[in-house]
Amino acid sequence: MKHKIITASLLTVFLTLAFITATHTVAPTSLKFTEPTTSLNLILTPPTGNQTHTYQITFPQIAQDNQVFIDFTSSGDITDINSAQTITISANVNYDEISVGKTYSGNIEIVEFDSNNTLTNDKIILPISFIGSFCSDGEIGTDLEIRNVDMKNSDGDDDEWSPLDEIEIEVEVSNRGDEKLSDVFVELGLFDENGRDITRDLDSLDDEQIDLGSIKDGDKETALFKFTIPADFEDGNYKLVVKTFSDDSALGEDMLCVSRSSDLSHDFYQTISGERETDEDRHVIFSNIKVEPSPAQCGETVQLTGEVANIGDEDYEDQVKVTLVNSELKLNLEKIVRGDLDEGDSELVDFDFVVPKNAQEKSYTLEFRTYYDYDEDNDEYDITSDRRFTQQLTVEGNCLEEELPPTTEVKDVVITAQLDPETPEAIAGKQVVINANLKNTGTKQTNYILSVTGNTEWSNLVSIDPQILILAPGESREANVVLNILPTASGEKTFSIKTSFDGMTKEQKVTILIGQTQEPQIGPIIEHIRNNWFIYLIIVVNIILIIAIILVIRSMVAPKETL
Repeated sequence: MKHKIITASLLTVFLTLAFITATHTVAPTSLKFTEPTTSLNLILTPPTGNQTHTYQITFPQIAQDNQVFIDFTSSGDITDINSAQTITISANVNYDEISVGKTYSGNIEIVEFDSNNTLTNDKIILPISFIGSFCSDGEIGTDLEIRNVDMKNSDGDDDEWSPLDEIEIEVEVSNRGDEKLSDVFVELGLFDENGRDITRDLDSLDDEQIDLGSIKDGDKETALFKFTIPADFEDGNYKLVVKTFSDDSALGEDMLCVSRSSDLSHDFYQTISGERETDEDRHVIFSNIKVEPSPAQCGETVQLTGEVANIGDEDYEDQVKVTLVNSELKLNLEKIVRGDLDEGDSELVDFDFVVPKNAQEKSYTLEFRTYYDYDEDNDEYDITSDRRFTQQLTVEGNCLEEELPPTTEVKDVVITAQLDPETPEAIAGKQVVINANLKNTGTKQTNYILSVTGNTEWSNLVSIDPQILILAPGESREANVVLNILPTASGEKTFSIKTSFDGMTKEQKVTILIGQTQEPQIGPIIEHIRNNWFIYLIIVVNIILIIAIILVIRSMVAPKETL
């Protein structure tokens, strides 16, 4: 019994070995053409034994950017072979039509003929791909080497980028030759799924190229790229590429350029996953903040601009709000951006304020927050950003050394308002002009910044002219507030004219009566006649009849002339 089991086991092992040795193999298991390569070799090994084998090679259809298919040819013995053969695969490819960052791939099929010269189902699938080099003329020369590519993401995985992520990329380059190389450059590129170069869309990237200068033989240098992912960065897969080359007059990129690095996920590029923000409390941000002047003097008007952007995966309708706060400068300002803010949308927002005369000369942190998902019914925002966006403001010059006692300086204003004579009535569907009069009741010259609040349900603000008034103590000036009244508005409506000055605010509520467009009114007498016209018609007819009767009687009784 044991003998039978051993015999069966040996037979199983023999059949298994026979099956293993009966396989066809190729090496390498895939072919990757990189610019400027047009031919590659593979080793085709038939099963061991005395039997000969014949094969057929079928090439895929791979279209270039100009929609022309790449032509393939093969050379080498594939007929009646019983040992490993070197096969050369040649491709008639135009690398000018192979974009960096795009994928051009297919499968080569190697199929065996049986003894009856019929194709069998025994086939080898060999993946083949073409990669456009970031180097203008492909990989040329070996004296330069990209030794290391180190990526750092300040807010997430290094190879997963979302809008507003701050990215640092270090590229280490070495000179492998035996002579010094001059004018060595490192260049960075980022391509989307369509092969489009979006490197210039990256925020805060000073330059796509960094000049490393000269590198001695055996030495290495590092280029550091810093940038911020833009707000409209979309979901998808991107390809990050780098290259190093010498711009020396004796060489140039067409003679020495390398873009391959084993530190990249796919040798010639690094796959980057683009992901939009999914946390709704972080969807709307305020960035790209610029302050003028910088530094600012005490008593000087500061103009600040920034960009409110939707970096999330949802659209927000109607309006969003941005606030600016700094308690030391007594700032508590807000700006409303009207209109929808869809995915990737951004709008410019500006603030104006005056640095207090008695501010300390130092750096101040201005803090911004965003409010969105507006609820029109309750006139409130359902989402407030959990992030606080900051910008530094340096104040120096023209500042008081000590804070003056309150009794020596008074800052105040009186606001009055009335309808402009050009629009003495507020009519639905039309514009109305309100004259706002500001009087400086303080003891110092003051800059007043005007705004309007509380009117959005029944009107739209057209303009405030002028929006900034500079008034000496006791001086008064007018500003025109122009509103577009909605056609559906009616009745008494209230809004506020608000002014900000020296970190303080003051507002005046204004009530106007909105009427509907009416036809001209007719007088009461005419209205009475119109309502009783039939009676007056009878009276008129009777008067005419009486006059006619009188005329007839007079003609009958008149004396006749004697002949």
